[in-house]
Amino acid sequence: DSGRPFFLYLALAHMHVPLSPPLPPAPGRGIYGASLSEMDALVGRIKEVADSLGKGSTLLWFTGDNGPWAQKCELAGRLGPFVGAWQRQRGGSSAKQTTWEGGHRVPALVYWPGRVPAGRTSHALLSTLDIFPTLVALAGAALPPSRRFDGLDVSPVLLGWSDVGHKVLLHPNSGAAGKVGEVEALRLAQYKAFYTTGGAMACDGSTGPAERHQPPLVFNLARDIQEQQPLDVASREYQAVLPAISRAYAQALQDIAVDNVSVADYSQDPAAIPCCNVQHVGCRCHGAQGATRDPHVEKRTPHLCL
Repeated sequence: DSGRPFFLYLALAHMHVPLSPPLPPAPGRGIYGASLSEMDALVGRIKEVADSLGKGSTLLWFTGDNGPWAQKCELAGRLGPFVGAWQRQRGGSSAKQTTWEGGHRVPALVYWPGRVPAGRTSHALLSTLDIFPTLVALAGAALPPSRRFDGLDVSPVLLGWSDVGHKVLLHPNSGAAGKVGEVEALRLAQYKAFYTTGGAMACDGSTGPAERHQPPLVFNLARDIQEQQPLDVASREYQAVLPAISRAYAQALQDIAVDNVSVADYSQDPAAIPCCNVQHVGCRCHGAQGATRDPHVEKRTPHLCL
């Protein structure tokens, strides 16, 4: 109401996984559907307030950060067409934590009346890394020239002026089989090259082994979004695209090597887990003050207990 510019970052954890869903769940929709509806209603309220303060003066950017968490079973959602069929044939999940499309491909919605064209869909290759430089550009500011940023100003895509995003994106392992943080896959236009593959924990507790690929597996996502059949290494298509993939991969690794690299701390402390029953797939409590947390029990049940 003050009329001053504002920035709101709201990290909604409703679906990650539903720890405290609305009760009772909507008929036929279950816990996941009920939690999704509640989140949708909350986002709608934020939109209503933004519109009331001056429709067209506030940009809303809504997106997710990963695909379904398969080991959480029916609390995880679905992959849609991004099933990572090649990996699923070899075991484990191809969803969250992996570098398959089901692990990191997420939808994004942008709402800005009068600036962002309504009803438009873009297939430009974007990343959550682009949010920061894009908002800085739209605010009329500049990024510090002494620092390197992996994201792009993609405001031309949002505003409907262009459909050109990234040409190359890197995909690091986020907890699947293999080394956490290692760049396993590279996206170049419609092609995706895997130098390492591996599955995350699936609903049944299985995982897929880490496998190295040299030369890399290459999928053409334009006609194989399920990542089912890599290109034949002897095919003209593979031979034509491999040099560009190899150059992009080498350049990316060199860029990482000479840049300032933050060392991530991936250690975990069970005491920080918001969980009162670690045997339950969603850590959920049963009954009033029901279960007590046993720090010595690590097993997760593969199905939802009600």
